[in-house]
Amino acid sequence: MSITENKKLLAREKSIEKIRNSAIHLFSKHGFSATTMEMIAKHAKVSKGLAYNYFRSKNQIFEMILDQHLSKQEAIYRTIPENSPPVQYLQEFFQKSLEFMKQEKKTMILISVCLYQPSSVALSKRMIDNFERRLAPFRESLKRKFKSLGIQDLEAEFLFVRVFLHGIFSLDCAHHSELGYEEKLVDLFLSRYGACKSLGIGNSKN
Repeated sequence: MSITENKKLLAREKSIEKIRNSAIHLFSKHGFSATTMEMIAKHAKVSKGLAYNYFRSKNQIFEMILDQHLSKQEAIYRTIPENSPPVQYLQEFFQKSLEFMKQEKKTMILISVCLYQPSSVALSKRMIDNFERRLAPFRESLKRKFKSLGIQDLEAEFLFVRVFLHGIFSLDCAHHSELGYEEKLVDLFLSRYGACKSLGIGNSKN
């Protein structure tokens, strides 16, 4: 690649990154429906024509944001050794989840905003379907660990974990706090697996 071509590539990547960051900011602030390509281009300080040169629509920008977000989440969960003992695997899963929340806070707020917009039902459905498909391998890994701990209702336990993590994220957003009490809550949550028999978890019905 020539020096000129390299400069063009770097300029293109820089412009795309500016558009992406502006879209995240505006989608989160105004909602997906109320944000226009013109608003995104203006905030990114690029021409509207250039924005359309890189993206056909704001939907395509959102899809790129979501794809990058999911790729990061997949990558961080892949670092957890699959053959780890159940409790150790769960400890690492929660720790990685907290790290990911901290890194991707702005994007996660954006996703939450879009999920609850009545005018974005179709977008929300595609987004949820994409999440479920991409994260399915990690869901199954968690269920295998639950099963090893004697938990019978695997789906309910997985949903419990999801609700717990969503709650931590909501608390963090509400109080704008750094990670700290979140780790204490995770330790408390994990204690149920260290004493699953006494808690009666393994005796739950399907």
